Amino acid sequence: MKEPFVEMLKGSLKTFLNAMTAPDKTMYPVASQNKQDFFNLVNVYLDACLHPRILDPVLGPEIFKQEGWHYEVSEDPTAPLTYKGVVYNEMKGVYSSPDSFNGRVLKSALFKDHPIYSIDSGGDPDDIPNLSYEQFKAFHDTYYHPSNARLYFYGDERELPTEERLALLEEYLSEFERSPSPIENIPVQPLAKEPYEVISYYPTAEKSTSEPKQFVTLAWLLSEESFDPDTKLAFGILNHLLLGTSSSYLEKALIESGLGASVIGSGYSSSLQQPTFTVGLKGVNVGDEEKEKVTSLIVETLTKISQDGFEASAIEASLNTVEFRLRSSSTSPMKGETFILSRIYYMRVNDCSMLHHLSKLFVLEFGFRAELFNGLSLGMELWTRPNCTFKI
Repeated sequence: MKEPFVEMLKGSLKTFLNAMTAPDKTMYPVASQNKQDFFNLVNVYLDACLHPRILDPVLGPEIFKQEGWHYEVSEDPTAPLTYKGVVYNEMKGVYSSPDSFNGRVLKSALFKDHPIYSIDSGGDPDDIPNLSYEQFKAFHDTYYHPSNARLYFYGDERELPTEERLALLEEYLSEFERSPSPIENIPVQPLAKEPYEVISYYPTAEKSTSEPKQFVTLAWLLSEESFDPDTKLAFGILNHLLLGTSSSYLEKALIESGLGASVIGSGYSSSLQQPTFTVGLKGVNVGDEEKEKVTSLIVETLTKISQDGFEASAIEASLNTVEFRLRSSSTSPMKGETFILSRIYYMRVNDCSMLHHLSKLFVLEFGFRAELFNGLSLGMELWTRPNCTFKI
């Protein structure tokens, strides 16, 4: 079957079916409330992940050329060879987006010289043609081996007993031996000693008549350690207070300043091994003076908030919003995906204490308010540190 995912989407009773790539992990979540449908989906997922057709010694190189990259010959015999390929073309599209460009430069600069986070996991179109099939296969054999995987189930034990879950996995995992490749730990990125600036230039349309603009983004690497679940939740509240709505403290200050077209940056994020905070404006007039205005506005606003604090009504509103989201997710038919994906995204990549994190999540869902105020204070202290800021 050429496209199993497309076929599953047509006839499955799934509640979730997708795959996602992050800089340090690839995730294949699937779910269904129908037991037989769930087993069918999991079988296809396990087979596709562990036995992809691209590893076939005969078909593999041709699939690699189609999906990765190959030379394209023009009908014009005088025209030069060009590169084509599904992934290659997709990444060319990604690299043509100024917003995407800003995000890549931001991460690369924040994790300067980091062996994983400073590079683009999707592939740079300039470098993709340097990848050989042999290199691709060696990478898959090393990193997509079951020894390097974490497999999670979520569901009612009465509907899907543990014995049945393990039997399903055994069917696929029993043929593998433990990988001889050593377990790799993601290096910790040291905090910068002082603020630094990175300037990069993004391409614009050749015939564009609009006035050139710039992105101005400030970013913080908040810690050399992953936050514990209590602190992560507190920072989520803090992020909502700062950027969650158009009336949030920092969001409002940036919008009303008129210095740019729109606010950029996700604010607080713990999707990588170390937590970060990014915020800025795009559509800013070109020039150092405008850049400094944006920089000063962000720093001064955060400093003022750290000194004055938040209004009690604003804190209560943010707590209510986050609590509503948590309660909604706990009653959703997709709550299994919500719990597991949130743990995969937000747990420290090298931390295997999964049950501890899940138990903390359940505790925090409905009893977190009294613990959050210390976290809010800690968050504002981090933003007043002078040693972890830079701007693009």
